[in-house]
Amino acid sequence: MRALHSRAGRRKARAFLTEGPQAVEAALQSGASIREVFVVDSDVEWTRAAQAANLRVTTVTADVLAAMAETEQPQGVLAVCDLLPSVPLETIMDGMGPVLVLEALSDPGNVGTAIRTADAVGAAGVILTPESADIHNGKVIRATAGSVFHVPCATGIDLDEMVGAARRAGRSIAVATGDGSVDLFAAVSGGLVNDSTVWLIGSEAHGISARARSLADHLVSIPMRGGAESLNAAVAAAVVLYVTRHGDGASTQAK
Repeated sequence: MRALHSRAGRRKARAFLTEGPQAVEAALQSGASIREVFVVDSDVEWTRAAQAANLRVTTVTADVLAAMAETEQPQGVLAVCDLLPSVPLETIMDGMGPVLVLEALSDPGNVGTAIRTADAVGAAGVILTPESADIHNGKVIRATAGSVFHVPCATGIDLDEMVGAARRAGRSIAVATGDGSVDLFAAVSGGLVNDSTVWLIGSEAHGISARARSLADHLVSIPMRGGAESLNAAVAAAVVLYVTRHGDGASTQAK
């Protein structure tokens, strides 16, 4: 169980840990392949729920569950799930709503938050380049609050492959960057970006790459009136997704 805390351990076992009632419930509802559920022996309700789903259930003491989990307080239940399959690019590009591409986003909390936001806005999916954090990382799973089981995610995708799929689907590509040539709200009101845009978000340390910039149709900046030089990557993803998903209202408010 503790081997699943590392990327190498997860790859070897082809499995990952899901901790806490919310995430385990999301896994159950999504039909994810769950190998086993571990429940604190005093939690009768979760034991019955897992058994009702015909899952293998093992009751353990709170100390044993804590030793298995990555967090200090796993909230009484955790599950071992098969690794989530990478969704085909065409499936994501042919879906409804914007697409979020995370280029070399290495912070697990930011990756998980971005996936959760994509779920909230009804995005078509999330694409991660090879340098991004593993979506099965415990911090990613917890930050998604179960959304990783709902949102189509394609992992280990290079930029050229992503761009080809976007072009075939007739989607435009926009980069969110501080030095963008067009303001986000102006881009929305002018029709440069819309509900089918593919949004590229760069890494926390280095921002978007020169290669990504060269492949994009538009370089878009998020207006900032305070003293901050930039936004957190996950926050930037949330802003561009919500503004383009609800463009009419956003552009009206901006005016």
